[in-house]
Amino acid sequence: MNHDIAEETPGWATTSARPQPPVPNVAPGRDVPLAPLAPVAPVAPVAPPRRAAAPGGHGAQTARVAIVHDWLVTYAGAERVLEQIIACFPDADLFSLVDFLEDRTFIRGKPVTTSFIQKLPKAKTHYRSYLPLMPLAIEQFDLSGYDVVISSSHAVAKGVLTGPDQVHVSYVHSPIRYAWDLQHQYLNESKLTRGPKSALARMVLHYIRNWDVRTSNSVDSFVSNSAFIARRIKKVYQRDADVINPPVDVEAFSVQEQKEDFYLTASRMVPYKKIDLIVEAFAKMPQRQLVVIGDGPDMQKIRAKAAPNVEIMGYQPFSVLRDRMRRAKAFVFAAEEDFGISVVEAQACGTPVIAYGKGGALETVRDLSDPRPTGLFFDEQAAGSIIAAVENFAAQPDRFAPADCRANAERFSAALFRERFFAHVRAQAPALKGVTLPPYAPYDPAQKNAAANPAASLRVLAVDQSGVLGGAELSLLEIVKTLRARMDVVLFDDGPFRAALDRAGVPATVLDAGATRDMRKQGGSPPLGRALKSVGSLVRATAAHARHNDVIYANTQRAMVVSVLAGKLARKPVVWHLRDIVSAEHFGGRQRVVIKWCARFGLAHVIANSAASARAFVQLTNFADDKVEVVFNGIASAPFDALRDTPRGSLRSQLNLPRDAFLVGSFSRLARWKGQHVLLEAMLRGDARLNPPMHAVLVGSALFGEDAYEAELRAFVAQHGLGERVHFLGFQHDIAACMCAMDVVAHTSITPEPFGRVIVEGMLAGRPVVAARAGGVTEILQHGENGMLCKPGDARALADTLAALRADPALRDRLVTRGYQTATGTFGAAAYVAGVERILQRVAAGGQGQAAQAKVG
Repeated sequence: MNHDIAEETPGWATTSARPQPPVPNVAPGRDVPLAPLAPVAPVAPVAPPRRAAAPGGHGAQTARVAIVHDWLVTYAGAERVLEQIIACFPDADLFSLVDFLEDRTFIRGKPVTTSFIQKLPKAKTHYRSYLPLMPLAIEQFDLSGYDVVISSSHAVAKGVLTGPDQVHVSYVHSPIRYAWDLQHQYLNESKLTRGPKSALARMVLHYIRNWDVRTSNSVDSFVSNSAFIARRIKKVYQRDADVINPPVDVEAFSVQEQKEDFYLTASRMVPYKKIDLIVEAFAKMPQRQLVVIGDGPDMQKIRAKAAPNVEIMGYQPFSVLRDRMRRAKAFVFAAEEDFGISVVEAQACGTPVIAYGKGGALETVRDLSDPRPTGLFFDEQAAGSIIAAVENFAAQPDRFAPADCRANAERFSAALFRERFFAHVRAQAPALKGVTLPPYAPYDPAQKNAAANPAASLRVLAVDQSGVLGGAELSLLEIVKTLRARMDVVLFDDGPFRAALDRAGVPATVLDAGATRDMRKQGGSPPLGRALKSVGSLVRATAAHARHNDVIYANTQRAMVVSVLAGKLARKPVVWHLRDIVSAEHFGGRQRVVIKWCARFGLAHVIANSAASARAFVQLTNFADDKVEVVFNGIASAPFDALRDTPRGSLRSQLNLPRDAFLVGSFSRLARWKGQHVLLEAMLRGDARLNPPMHAVLVGSALFGEDAYEAELRAFVAQHGLGERVHFLGFQHDIAACMCAMDVVAHTSITPEPFGRVIVEGMLAGRPVVAARAGGVTEILQHGENGMLCKPGDARALADTLAALRADPALRDRLVTRGYQTATGTFGAAAYVAGVERILQRVAAGGQGQAAQAKVG
């Protein structure tokens, strides 16, 4: 199947223990201890909620059907199969060890009977740590009232207890891989090769293997997802299995005949997917372009191997994945997968596949030995083998027809799966004699009620300390525009941000910040008594607003501190959107102590705007890595696209800028660490090579007590006679128009930038970008590919780079083209909003459960 290691392995055998959709994980995982094998309280059998009748045709007898699934925490390969099994038996009752689903569409809003593990401590995030208890838990389901039991199993679901008059059909995605032939691989990857924890893990896996074999005897009929897994079932259980390939939604994909000059790979970034090998291989083929979609624990390792010809897009919504699959020259797949749904999806787009020749791919891809091939294989999971296969593919592009790829993919349609699986179960179960397959009707999400789907009624309180329109506020504005019907906004100050919210149709409540206005990240603060009084007032007012919402979403550091305290009062979880690098360069010692305290006291989750921000936060606070996720800021392209055909001279005239000068724009508030002085110094160093000399345009104003720095800049301009060539535009509402008026956008921070929103905006404006090589900037720009990087604070290097750009139109054109592709593909607003919303929904659902338990207690 197409599950991920993180979904299949126990908590002590993986670097990521979070049950969620894919978003970047940037911190190394911590070992999760095994649940103790200590005596536990007697466990009562879990009774079913009701008896269900199977669908029937005319004259069909009534049959009761139960469906058992290992765990319900996300929607991956095994859950796609479960979705279609439920479609075959829509009235069946559903059982699972745990149920922490956010979106219940694929189970048609069904209630789920869960085991005692559901209520154990930290089960939501560390349910896999309870592997030693899972055999006991699965045996507590009382299925004695059912005629037919269907288990969907990649762990323990097939171990349910059934009687001699019941028929048990088990669809096996795989025997427990980490307990059988892949045990040593998992122990190595989990760093459990020696020591007491290793010994305990091996003992538990030995116990699981014995239990796994014993319970296979109670299964009447095995179904496997591939011949590969059928062989594994035969090896492990000494039982034959019928092969019914898992369903692939081929109808969601359409063929594109004309392919573009790039290759694609897409997967969750976990070790066995071998994405790092694919990236390594393409790094050695600079003439070939690779696009990588996905995220996961291995993201940083994979980014480190990427070359300029490799574009790593991170997590992307389905629409983006589908678009790239349709356009790609070929899909590259290096995992030994049980089946491999993505391989079939690529072929459904008419895209051939270059795959590792082992596992399920051998059953889904037709190689060059077939008269109508849909791809080819490589023999080793090694970069050299991938390179040879890509070169072989490129040498004979006419051998692969999109129509043949599509025809091959249609063998794995969901409709065909339903027909085959239903026929198999009916043939095994006398109670289903005469029953017919019900017509397929897509589930309407509108049928879900608020109790079944917490996301439908999600209410968010957004809190921001500022009234200005800085980068953090612009990013929050994107979230608010989308979630306006479900979001309340509280500000601690009035100003342009509140006006922008009004224009977006989102009313905001402005609280009196009092003495907290004088607090600074670098350590400045008002007298303690006044500060505490103001903080107390803000906390009480924020808590009052929070009581009508499900989760508090803090957008800035001061707002986070108030939100943590308010969250305790209102019993609401708090999510901090971290948009800073919490280091001594950016924060004073007292502020860092407060952040550490808040992390321990009341933060439920942290969203970081870059891996650099996330790393610094984890290093400072030792915060749980499964509660820190990276979601890159997203910027809408529409304001920039609207100016695409506007003459540059016209925009310059509107801004009172010289029409024919070479303009280099700096876009940020005037602050020393933003480095505008470096750009001014570069002007002097570059004058000998730039003829006519360049002009600098400074867009932004001094905001947080930084007026002295602005005065220093103006004094430098006057001292060196630069008055006619340096243009102070101050704060500007129409950033898109300002950027489109430039020749180059320069980002000159002298300390690591948490993200670098200006860089993405410059790319969207269609301008080459030069930036300081530090912090989150390096996660956006690849030097010489989609932008230029310079040493922070080095005016000479900046001058040299600007001179090179001015002299090389071809370089500027390449940077603009690829920069725009990066900005729209990786940093689009839709993916950004979806990522934040997904985390808020998940945290809110957990908070509601905790609040309910608190009320019961």
